[in-house]
Amino acid sequence: MKRASILLGLTISVILILSITMLSCQSSTAAKTGSANSSAAKTGSANFVTAKANNSCINCHDSRGLIVSRNVQRSTSLHGSGFTFEGSAAECAICHTSEGFTERIASDTFEISEDIKNASPINCRTCHQIHKTYTSSDWALTIDTPVVLKLTGDIFDWGKGNLCANCHQARPSDVPQAGGGNYEITSTSFGPHHGPQAEMTAGVGGYGSKYTGSNVHYQAIADGCVTCHMTDDTYGKQAGGHTMSMSFKNNERPVNYVAGCIECHKDIDTFDRNGLQTEVKSLLEELRILLVAQGLIDESGSGIVGTFSSEHAGALWNYKTVMEDKSFGVHNPGFARFLLQTSIDALK
Repeated sequence: MKRASILLGLTISVILILSITMLSCQSSTAAKTGSANSSAAKTGSANFVTAKANNSCINCHDSRGLIVSRNVQRSTSLHGSGFTFEGSAAECAICHTSEGFTERIASDTFEISEDIKNASPINCRTCHQIHKTYTSSDWALTIDTPVVLKLTGDIFDWGKGNLCANCHQARPSDVPQAGGGNYEITSTSFGPHHGPQAEMTAGVGGYGSKYTGSNVHYQAIADGCVTCHMTDDTYGKQAGGHTMSMSFKNNERPVNYVAGCIECHKDIDTFDRNGLQTEVKSLLEELRILLVAQGLIDESGSGIVGTFSSEHAGALWNYKTVMEDKSFGVHNPGFARFLLQTSIDALK
């Protein structure tokens, strides 16, 4: 009986010792894990702590309200409002969503791996290097290097406007070849996809003979799109700045916002300078009537599926290029006239 009691006591003692040892090990492991997490947290917040210590946060977050005003402007832009970012399928998300654009730029391709879930619109972090250094360099653009246009292979180099050209260019497509045989149009949306501003400005990407004229806007404006569309002299949240809009309404009357133009055109008060837009709109209407008569588009402007000569299909391509550019000649007056007039001549 006494021996049994001794053995029981020894067994209990061993169990207690083992339990204490295990608890000590677990505590030590937990402490190390906690320490590692703490170190990671400290590392992750080091820039912020440093920034706070030397007041560099004030570079951006000061009483001037720059971030607030720019966000208000962006929220009314086509980038930040409406259904733009709902185009989250992979082939659309490369330009319609912040996630798709940043992935495409990071991989230096014109595509992304899959559709974007929970997409967000173009925002500060899409275009700027936000909270990388907590200094004014955080305003730097995510990319501003020259752009190879996917449609033609031409190099587009227009300063800060290069960021814009990553998306504001024609989507790769099968453009009719001048002097070629019959051309089959397989989609009612045939033509450059919505944003051929880069090609229009550079004077490339049209059907027919090569344009040899010049464009003073492309040659004389250092930062391209940004210079005209993003002037700091804004009209509230309607035009200029991060609205990127070039017009506003005054008592429901549309007004051209020419603040970005007056440095070169001192007397300008409308984009229809010297009747340019009136002329281009007239040429567009003349070409539209011919395209309808030839069965290339319907009355609403949608393309008609079918087989046409390369000259006729090319005329439709040129018409869509000028229409989708949306500046009615302002971006490149000579090229707009060239595309429309050569197409009118081909259909006549």
